Amino acid sequence: MTPRALAATAPPLAGAVVVAAGALYLLADVRRTGVLLTVTALLCAVAAGLAVWGVRRAVGWALGPVERLDADLDRLRGADLARRVAVPASGDEVERLAGRVNCLLGRLENEALERRAFIADASHEIRTPLAGLRTRIELALAVPDDAELVDTLRGALGDVDRLHQIVDDLLVLARLDSGERAPRDRLDLGALVEDETRRRAPRVPLSVKAEPGVLVDANRARLRRVLQNLLANAERHAATRIEVEVRAEPGEAVAEVRDDGPGIPPADRDRVFERFARLDAARSRADGGSGLGLAIARQVAVAHGGRLYAGDAARGARLVLRLPLAPPDPGEDAAG
Repeated sequence: MTPRALAATAPPLAGAVVVAAGALYLLADVRRTGVLLTVTALLCAVAAGLAVWGVRRAVGWALGPVERLDADLDRLRGADLARRVAVPASGDEVERLAGRVNCLLGRLENEALERRAFIADASHEIRTPLAGLRTRIELALAVPDDAELVDTLRGALGDVDRLHQIVDDLLVLARLDSGERAPRDRLDLGALVEDETRRRAPRVPLSVKAEPGVLVDANRARLRRVLQNLLANAERHAATRIEVEVRAEPGEAVAEVRDDGPGIPPADRDRVFERFARLDAARSRADGGSGLGLAIARQVAVAHGGRLYAGDAARGARLVLRLPLAPPDPGEDAAG
């Protein structure tokens, strides 16, 4: 008998006893009312006892699976997150609760695995320039009068810059992962792109085609970082040229960064946005960036309600940033 059925049985049973007592009262001799009242009281006491017993039994049946679930959860403390709780085949809320607990444990396991992989990758990325920096310093100390000391110090400074870049990227990711919402302003995406490209000195020609008045609501610093990361990625891979285009489409502001390098295989177009992703394992880490630039760029785009993806291209890579267009300014409409 299920807990619900057991709980439903106790009240009718008690009622039956009360009805029987009432019937005895009606059929009995009125001159023996005292005896009848005593019998009725006893029957009512029995009915109450049966009701209490039924309720306790039902509660015991109902709490049994909950207690087993609680015991399973208690055993999971500090244990492997791959373990799951037992799901009773009761077809009630307890079964659904146990299923939800297992789903939550699955998500926690995935997040823990991703966190461990991220920490391992970050440690490896930081250890590489640290090892180079230590080697250069040891060489400089071993031969203080070496004529190549200045070159050694320049190399050490390059390692420091790389460490600074990795730490800075990690801090940005930490802020993005925390859900921190940075203040936003009304920005002209084309003007921001033109300003950023003027600051750079790429090794190949860079052309910009930007429509005026493509407005977005965005955080200037974070959107500038997206553009910096997209341009830096193009500069690393371009063979002879880089092209940037900004335009407005229905409801969206679009910025494309194209290069004529080796391109991105279709199977890897989503993987390039993973943290510390590198498609060419043999590529020098010093020339390949921190491995976080595109991951940061996509996360910033998503935080602004937009998208960042690798699109089709006849040659090379084509990275497309799409952001919601800023709604019309009521003040401008009134002035018009």
